[in-house]
Amino acid sequence: MKWVIMILLLSPIFFIYSAWNQDEHLQTKLKANLKDGMDLATHDASLQIVEEELEMGNIRFDPVEAERVLRQSMQTSFKLDGLLQPLPGGIWRDPFELVWFERVETGVFPQVYHSGPPYYYSDTLKGPAIIAIVKVKHPRYYGVSDDITYVVGSSHEYVK
Repeated sequence: MKWVIMILLLSPIFFIYSAWNQDEHLQTKLKANLKDGMDLATHDASLQIVEEELEMGNIRFDPVEAERVLRQSMQTSFKLDGLLQPLPGGIWRDPFELVWFERVETGVFPQVYHSGPPYYYSDTLKGPAIIAIVKVKHPRYYGVSDDITYVVGSSHEYVK
């Protein structure tokens, strides 16, 4: 009888620990997937080069097309709609915010890039680059892990 009582008392602790462990695993996996997806999106955006400038030996990005392609790549990678809202059946629950999008086309390379407050993204750029920072909340499927907001930055550059 005492074993039955002990199992009944320890079962909730086991289930809470299992849910917390699953949330922590999901948190680690999602942050890595978020970084990989943003790396792909900035790569895709950096391919939007103005042809006339390239013929003169300069790398200049088409600002409108680069941001459009970045958003389109994010939609594909993270299963989002045109407003960066999650689609049904995807893992994300909250909308994505593209909080920073910048083109660095001039200057002396290599250069250290700092986005400054409030995101503090930093990278060493070896050539013209596209920089993007996205912000999204962790889904917390079991609700036992901490409430986390991911802020992930990415850049893609051309090395001269």
